[in-house]
Amino acid sequence: MDDFSGSERSLPPDTGGPYVGVDGTRGRWVAIAVDGRGGFFGATVCDSLQDVLAAHGQADAFGIDVPLGMPESGPRAADAAARLALGPRRATIFMTPPRAVLEAPTYAEARARATELTGKSISAQSFALRHNVLEADELRGDPRVFEVHPELAFRAMAGRVLLTGKRSWNGASERRDLLAEAGLELPSALGSAGAVPVDDVLDAAAAAWSARRIARGEAGRVPDAPGLDEHGRPVAIWF
Repeated sequence: MDDFSGSERSLPPDTGGPYVGVDGTRGRWVAIAVDGRGGFFGATVCDSLQDVLAAHGQADAFGIDVPLGMPESGPRAADAAARLALGPRRATIFMTPPRAVLEAPTYAEARARATELTGKSISAQSFALRHNVLEADELRGDPRVFEVHPELAFRAMAGRVLLTGKRSWNGASERRDLLAEAGLELPSALGSAGAVPVDDVLDAAAAAWSARRIARGEAGRVPDAPGLDEHGRPVAIWF
């Protein structure tokens, strides 16, 4: 486990939960909450991240599967380290564009700014995710909110990189089994969250597993020595 002393970001106080994992889904957000033991506590679907925080106001930590902290130019060290850790699953890591790219009013301007700042253009898919990234950026001041990545979490649970795609039957089953072995058994009925795509539910659950580990001081992160964002706050992906 990493050393979080000195100038590092302080961990949130652990009062025994709940801990919440959040993933974007079809323009909304699905949240899975776990209790102090890491067991299932609840599931919600919200229109905004602010609604998620309001619905889980007593949570000790939130793990959000969205980049927190945008680079001024070039790639984030956190994204590069995560891609290295995931090896054959590196494509699941979203390479966060600079803020100026994501704030561009049109895709054409975003492509031009990306080329100027990074030497590469930006895909339409990446540009479409800007709303999630910019919305999450508004939560950077909340000490309970951390960036996580589900595939890093599943890698930690399994002790290896999962090679199965999470949208396949094998991949979804493998991930659900890993969560259950970790103490998080997802019920068959999840209310409104049960209508969310399975892979998004699994990702939110893995994010909740990570959020609990963060609050308990048990989590890992990449990179070992985080860089700083424009406000001087460390940028790392937790799991």
